[in-house]
Parts: sequence; structure tokens; C-alpha cells
Amino acid sequence: MKTAILGYGKSGKSAEKLLKKMGINNIHIYDDKLTDFPEINKVTDEYDIYVVSPGIDINNLGINKNKITSEIDLAYNLLERESKIIAVTGTNGKSTITYLTAQILNNYGVKAKACGNIGFAFGEAVIEGYDVYVVELSSFQIDLIKYFRADASCISNVTDDHFDRYGNFENYLKSKIKIKDITKGQLFSLNSECLVNKLPESTVFIDENLKNFPVFEDNKLRFENFYVSLDNFNLYGWHNKINLAFSLSLSSSLFDFFGDMTHLIENLTGLEHRCEFVGAINETIYINDSKGTNVDSTMVALKSVKEDCILILGGYDKGGDFGELAALINEKVKKVILYGAAAAKIENQLLGRVNAEIISVYSLKDAVENAYQNSENIKYVLFSPGCASFDQFKNFEERGEYFKKYVNEIKEKIG
Repeated sequence: MKTAILGYGKSGKSAEKLLKKMGINNIHIYDDKLTDFPEINKVTDEYDIYVVSPGIDINNLGINKNKITSEIDLAYNLLERESKIIAVTGTNGKSTITYLTAQILNNYGVKAKACGNIGFAFGEAVIEGYDVYVVELSSFQIDLIKYFRADASCISNVTDDHFDRYGNFENYLKSKIKIKDITKGQLFSLNSECLVNKLPESTVFIDENLKNFPVFEDNKLRFENFYVSLDNFNLYGWHNKINLAFSLSLSSSLFDFFGDMTHLIENLTGLEHRCEFVGAINETIYINDSKGTNVDSTMVALKSVKEDCILILGGYDKGGDFGELAALINEKVKKVILYGAAAAKIENQLLGRVNAEIISVYSLKDAVENAYQNSENIKYVLFSPGCASFDQFKNFEERGEYFKKYVNEIKEKIG
């Protein structure tokens, strides 16, 4: 069987291992970024199977779509059937929910792995073998699914994103809510207006104010049969209480939680590059939110800091409206530093709408240095770019590592 892998990143490399495990060795690789392989647009219609990485728009490929599969489906077909799957999607929060859910289940005594779009391929996890796979799914991955099914799923939220692929919000929303069709058990969703009327009646909706299910009171999250105290919960910000509500809901839908389950959450850690504390320089706190790749995610990050902030925005534009940040910027931000390919567009959307000084520089390094030079009487420097990383970095992880590197270089320089 002749097979083509289109895109040789983490997903593509995982797919190659899965194919070989299935006894398929006639494999040809196409990738636009690696010089060892032909470009993706050179692929022909001669193959029996095309394994397409999620970042590739299949509508731009001149191949038989019936022959297309994905690393997610390949892995699912090799899965031990007694294992369980939790699927997590949404515009923002999905990586944190995935990460927290896996930690909670491991604390409960179940061998669980956070995988999928979070950075560790689902296929790699299946090869290693786990009791529960907590799989983060992007809209791009959901679009490619034919066979994968989950025992429980959630949609953390859906807000403007990926207009460069989908063109408008409705198309993007349609992609996200397809998760209802691949869920065998309970589906959880935020009770936002755009989702409530489009999901099955059996969906359990989580109120973003936590006044319905679960209920937040006395610094506890109370569910139907159990509760947790948040006295020693290590992640700050209201959004992380909502993320925890999803994680506990998903976990308890597969396992019997009863009574006081606080021990499951007391050692939880947050996700790297998501509102991550980097350090303090002259009492100014530097926060790495490189995972904030859209406007709504930046809005969440801004809500988690107090006044007197410098905000660093920029990168590769995904079609977001940065004007939506104006009210929060006027409330909390003293200076906005823009960098990268989207800088001019962001400046045009903010000019005349914000009181903060707007500064444009070329690189992220320039932005960090400028923030330090302007940090007198500033409590926070928040790097939450609101854009993809692809103009200057391979991915948001690399971008976040460089942000931390630049901050630490300044700390070392000043002693």
C-alpha cells in the first residue's frame, strides 16, 4: 500500500510510526519547510492513503478526499479498546483543561496522558499505552476525523479565531461543534449563546459565572456528588476556576467521585506559556502568555492582571479584531508594544481607541528590551501576543522560550 504523509511535524512523524506499526512501509513524505522532502503541492494522485497534518487545508489539495486520513484516526484504530478517551476542544482554555484533566486522573490513580494538539501526539501516546487519553483537538484536527470517538468531551468556548482558514465565525463554529458527533458519552460545554442552541439537549452546560453547575461558594467548587476546596489551588485567575470545573466534570463523568475530592487538585500545575510567571525585575513582574494566539485569549490574560501593565502584542495575524481589547487596555495598560508582521494592523485597530502609548518595534527581543526600559512604576509586563508565531518563530512554544530567555538576559545583565 503506497502512502503519502503531508507535513512532517509532530503529527506526521507520529503517523509514520503508526503506519509502520500497521505493516505499511511504502511511505513518501512531503513537507514545505524541510528541504529533504518535496513540497506538498508536488504530491500526485497516485497514493492509496494520504495522511494529512492538521495545519494543511485539504481544500487546497488536488487529491481524492476519500483517500485522506489523519494521525488521530490512525492512532484510534490501533487503540486498546478497554482504554478511555476524553476529547477537549474550544478556542481558549482547551490546553489547560487537557493538562489539568490528565493530572487529576493520575492523582486519582489512573494512568492518563495529555496528548493531541497540546504537543504530544495522540499516536505517540497510543504507542506507549495508557488507561485514559486526554486528547486536545483543534478545529483542524476535528475536520479530518472519520473514525475517532471519545467517551466524554467538552467545548471550553468558541470565539473569533482562524478566520484565515474558515473565512468567518459561523464556519469556524461549525467545525468546533462537530465534536458532538464524535462523542459517545457526556458532552460538556460553556453556556455561551453561540453554543447552547446548537448542541444536544443532553449536553451539560457550565455557567461561566459558576452559579449553576458546578457552584462556586465558600472558595469551593460543588458538584452533584462531590466538592473540592480551592484554598490550595495553585492557578490564579477566574478563567482557571472554569478550566478546573471542566476538568473535574470530564474526570468524574468516567470515574465515581464522591465527597471531598480536594486531594486531587492540590498539586496541580499550570501549562507552560499560559499566563506563566517568568520573574521580577525591579519589582515588575514578567508574564509569558505566548500561548495567547488570538484576541480572546489575550483578553482572558489581561483580565488576570491588575492595573499598571505593559502589554506586548504581535506576530502573524489570524484575522482577529484587536479593537475588542480597547476597554481592557484603557483600564489596565500604560503602554502597548507591538512587534512582528501584524504590528501595523494592530496599531491601526487601536489608534484613537486607547489612551495607552503605542510603540512599534521589529522583533520580540526589541519588545522585551523596550518594555524593560519603560518599566518604571509598572507592575506587570504581559506578553500575550494575540497572534500566531509563524512570522518569526516555529511555534508558540519556541516564541515563549525566547521571551523567557530575553527576560532572564536582562536580569543577569543588571545583576
